[in-house]
Amino acid sequence: MLLCHAHSTTRLLRSISWRRSIGSLSQHDRTHLNVINFFDPALAPAPPYFSLKHGAAGYPKSDKAIMSTPKEDAIYTSIQIGDDAYFRRRDALGVADGVGGWRKHAGANPGLYARKLMHYSQLELDRIACNKRPPHVQQERLDPVLVLESAYHLTSLDAQNEHFVGSTTACIAILCEDELRVANLGDCGVSIIRQNDYVFRSEEQQHSFNFPYQLGTASFDYPADAQQFSVKIQDGDILIVATDGLYDNLYDDEILEEVHQCLVNNDDAAPQRISDALALRAKMVSEDPSYTASPFQSRAIHEGMYYQGGKADDITVLVAMIKCEDGPPDQLPPPLP
Repeated sequence: MLLCHAHSTTRLLRSISWRRSIGSLSQHDRTHLNVINFFDPALAPAPPYFSLKHGAAGYPKSDKAIMSTPKEDAIYTSIQIGDDAYFRRRDALGVADGVGGWRKHAGANPGLYARKLMHYSQLELDRIACNKRPPHVQQERLDPVLVLESAYHLTSLDAQNEHFVGSTTACIAILCEDELRVANLGDCGVSIIRQNDYVFRSEEQQHSFNFPYQLGTASFDYPADAQQFSVKIQDGDILIVATDGLYDNLYDDEILEEVHQCLVNNDDAAPQRISDALALRAKMVSEDPSYTASPFQSRAIHEGMYYQGGKADDITVLVAMIKCEDGPPDQLPPPLP
């Protein structure tokens, strides 16, 4: 009995010693485990990179003379079409429609007001692009309303210093990773087409019929009054940003029809083909007083007015194909003002 008890005690002591040694080894190993910081920015998945492959087209109203001068063309990064103006970049599009009613007033230049607003909007985007912070520092938020506010402030100062008056509607659309951020004030418009159908279409901002929200002289509207949208985008989406010269003369299904016809060859030239086709078709309607059905005519009749035909106006159409890129674009220095 004593021998058996001694063997049991020995086995027990060995078991305890073994467990202690394993526990000591496990404790030693734990001190050498790699600790993963799941909040490390380097471990975050790479964001998607999208760019805009764009085209532009437009026509001034038939009775308007050329408003811009070679000197202005050398100064401003934006492009003027009648009283419309626009800019385009690989990451943003913008249009503005100078309010033609100012033409009756002395010292008025709504086209210049629109052009300056787009010029300063592009310069503000250049400033943001060149002010990238390190990955671990919070980036400056790309907010189209803030871009519009900066441009509006500088344009207002120029109008005071250069002694001219005017006002304009405006629309800015900015790519931010897989998101399109839009600020739209007035009756310009934004459409996104995906797989042959609309996934987004902005609405007009009107105080009353044919009296859109606007920025400028004697207006009580401000950039903060703009409609704000955020839309998730996909590779292959078609983005249309245009003044009311397009949307007052073509219905959405007519725009979609032109897009379908121009996408037979879906190549890099497609955005320019689409913008050319849309601008030309809108121009033909705008100059036809006997045209039987236009969006502007329908709205006028709804307001109890007699109206027939398209709406004679400046027309500016920007079209972009949204493309997914392999990596971020190279940072280039901004164009000189």
